[in-house]
Amino acid sequence: MNQFIICQGFAKTAMKSVLLGAVCNIILDPVFMFVFGLKVRGAAIATVLSQMISCIYVLRFLFGDKPPIRITFGNYDWQIMKRVLLLGLSPFLIIAFDNILIISLNMMIQRYGGEGQGDMLLTCMTIVQSFMLMVTMPLGGITGGTQTILGYNYGAGRPDRIKKASLHISGLALGFTTIMFILAHTVPKYFVLIFTQNEAYVDLTVRAIKIYTMGIIPLALQYAVVDGFVGMGAAKVAISLSMFRKVIFLGGAAIIPVWFGIEKIFYTEPVSDFISVAVSLTVTLLVFDRVIRKKEVENR
Repeated sequence: MNQFIICQGFAKTAMKSVLLGAVCNIILDPVFMFVFGLKVRGAAIATVLSQMISCIYVLRFLFGDKPPIRITFGNYDWQIMKRVLLLGLSPFLIIAFDNILIISLNMMIQRYGGEGQGDMLLTCMTIVQSFMLMVTMPLGGITGGTQTILGYNYGAGRPDRIKKASLHISGLALGFTTIMFILAHTVPKYFVLIFTQNEAYVDLTVRAIKIYTMGIIPLALQYAVVDGFVGMGAAKVAISLSMFRKVIFLGGAAIIPVWFGIEKIFYTEPVSDFISVAVSLTVTLLVFDRVIRKKEVENR
C-alpha cells in the first residue's frame, strides 16, 4: 500500500511508515526476547506487531482526507484492474524467480560440494547473497521509485521527458553500483567479518564477493530498463527481459559446476548480468521508440 502513497506524491509519508515499522521492531525485539523471555518466538512476535503498526499507519493515511485518491469501495473497473494486475505481475515474478534461483543455486552447491566443501560454500554463498541485497535493494528503490515519473510523462505523451528521465535514472543507478563495486573489491572483508571470524571462510567469501559483483555496474542498466518498461505500461517487455536473465542464471547454475567445478559457481551471477544487460539494451534500442509512438497515437 505504500506504493499508493508514493504514486500520489507523498514519498515522505511512505518513508515514515517504513521507519515506524523498523523502529518499533528494534524496540520490541529485546522486550519480547529478553524481558518476556520468549527468545526467537519473541523476535517473531515483535516483527509481526511492528508490521501491524506500520500497516495501521498506512491505512489511516489512505482512508483519511489528505490523499487525493483515497481507499473506497465499489464502482470497480475490471479493465483497469486487469491492467494493474498485469503491471504488478512483473515485480511479483521477479521476486518469485529470485527465490527459486537462490534455492536452485544452494541445491547445486549441496549436490556437487559434498558434505565438507558443500557446507562451507553454502555459508559463503549466504554471506555473498546478503551483500548483494545491499546492492539490489537500494538499486531497485532507485529504478522502481522513478516509475511514477516515467508513467506520468508516458501518459502525457512527452517522449522528450521520458528519455531525459531515463538517462537521469540510469546515471543515478550506475553511480550507486559503481560505488558498491569499489567497496566490494576493496573492503569486502569488513562485511564478511560481521558473519564469521573463521579465516578460511573469510578468505573464500571475500574472493566470492569479488567474483559475484563483477557485473553489478552494468546491472544498473538492467534494472533501469526493466523498471522503465513497467513504468510505461509495457509489462510484457519487462517480464520477458527479466525472465531472460533468470533463465541465463539458472542455466549457468546448472552448467558451470559440471563443466568447471563447484568452486566456480560464483561466476553464475556476473555471466547472467553481462549477457542479460547486452540483450536488454539491444531490445531497448529496438522497441523503446515504438512503445512511445504507440502512446502518441492513442492520445491523438
